[in-house]
Amino acid sequence: MIRQSRTFIATAATLCLALAACGTDIEPPRNGKTAAAAKSVTIAVSSDEGTLTPFTNQTGYPGNNLVKLIFDTLAIVQGDGVVPLLAKQIQTTDNKVFTLPLRSGVTWHDGKPLTAEDVVFSVEFYKKNMEGDSSIDVRPVESVTANGDTVTLTLKAPDPEFPRRILADMAILPKHLWSSVEKVSEAGADKAIGSGPYKLTRYDNARGYTFTANTSYALGKPKVDTVKVVVIPEESTQFAALRTGEIHMSARIVPPQQLQALERQPNIGIVKGTEFASTLLAFNTTRAPFDKPEIRRALAKAIDVADLVKTALLGQGTPGNPGFIHAGSPVKPDQLTPLYDAEAAKRELDALGAKPGPDGIRVLDGKPMSYELLVQSASTDRLRSAELIRDMLKTVGVAVKVTSLDSDSLDAKVWPDYDVRKGRNYDMSMWGWSAPVMLSSGTIAQLVASDPDDGSLNVVGFRNEQVDAIVKTLTSAPTMEARTTAAKQLQAQIAEQMPFLTLYYRNGAYAFRKDVYSGWTWQNGSAVLNKFSLVEFKP
Repeated sequence: MIRQSRTFIATAATLCLALAACGTDIEPPRNGKTAAAAKSVTIAVSSDEGTLTPFTNQTGYPGNNLVKLIFDTLAIVQGDGVVPLLAKQIQTTDNKVFTLPLRSGVTWHDGKPLTAEDVVFSVEFYKKNMEGDSSIDVRPVESVTANGDTVTLTLKAPDPEFPRRILADMAILPKHLWSSVEKVSEAGADKAIGSGPYKLTRYDNARGYTFTANTSYALGKPKVDTVKVVVIPEESTQFAALRTGEIHMSARIVPPQQLQALERQPNIGIVKGTEFASTLLAFNTTRAPFDKPEIRRALAKAIDVADLVKTALLGQGTPGNPGFIHAGSPVKPDQLTPLYDAEAAKRELDALGAKPGPDGIRVLDGKPMSYELLVQSASTDRLRSAELIRDMLKTVGVAVKVTSLDSDSLDAKVWPDYDVRKGRNYDMSMWGWSAPVMLSSGTIAQLVASDPDDGSLNVVGFRNEQVDAIVKTLTSAPTMEARTTAAKQLQAQIAEQMPFLTLYYRNGAYAFRKDVYSGWTWQNGSAVLNKFSLVEFKP
């Protein structure tokens, strides 16, 4: 853990901690063989993830998880703490100057040595190229220098979350390959060369990927020789393939409707853990009437998030906190009172002048309160939740048309080219953020900051001066205690302004063929698709 106002020195030896420390909850074997290592494992994902460079993956999960099998970071999140990876130590006395002596003997996949100059190049390159779904914001870095095998990063202001938010997320790039790249969004698979435990040896945007173990990996021994990743969009098809053994792990959360049946199957194991990923109802706050917080709050009060968990998730989840932040987040939020009160929603809509028309649909400012709700066609629980939300809003006089789209088409309307500067084209949308967003107050702030640079995740187009002031206080706070205080103020404002309604957090449950490979282990923020699942790290 990072200590405040003291020197924080984490050593590489901490990587030898038992994987149980990562929050693993693996169901015990049932009548089947288990395999701790494997020649080949096939994983199913729901869509193509691009060329798997740090700028071209299409999703935070599982895309960025696959990228991190190829590329290493300076540190890595293990359990609730941050430990070194490419760095041997992370040293700081003030959370402003971080000194990182690097491991020796680390090479890129093409055999060239990884040096401190590669780290310096990477930081400077990310500063110039803040693009992509998983872009790294290194603007807080004032300077980065190399002295032999030691890198020093000096921040513009103290940041106690820097090791978790940047050092454990910033994939280090090989300077000799990336210095000639001018348009990162077009980087091909030939640039997916890192220092990580797996090499990308085949990519086909229709057929998927092949990863081959990096036998020269300096940090440990890969436990699987070949990892194949296939694209299977349909949820039911993925789990049917798991049952028959055509695939050996699904990167999708097990649907609640299938969990018990899969748990009873002899050769299938389940890994469970706290799932920090969020499912939201996003309001386009740049479009009337969603530009009015009073309207957004009234609509939110009509939605029973507890019923969504009960009905759409069959109880396999936690109702959303109105202030967004999960109760188990390291940010340590306050628990806010649930909003649901359908009668209050009716009264508030009445007070706002939204009177029912002849057909029962309210009319506001001369226009029927009839709106479109976008939802991903591949997500069973979001489709069911959208239907329930439609029915709930109908009871208060608001009409909703549910429109099902494939993920790419929906993203193009809500977050075109992953750039909030490019606007948005929707009324309401089912949306969600992968787990890492929930684990850092600085990242949470990006959801609501009005400046596109600071609010790179602000897909709802929200603007509020008071919230911006809190964000500034939060992101400049020098200690975790101060940040926690500011984060509680921020979540209170999110609950009040309601730029989006947090619907629920699904329980994490991932299924695998334990007769093929049983080494899958849970890590908050990356579920089971992480380095600890596939690498036997050495001290």
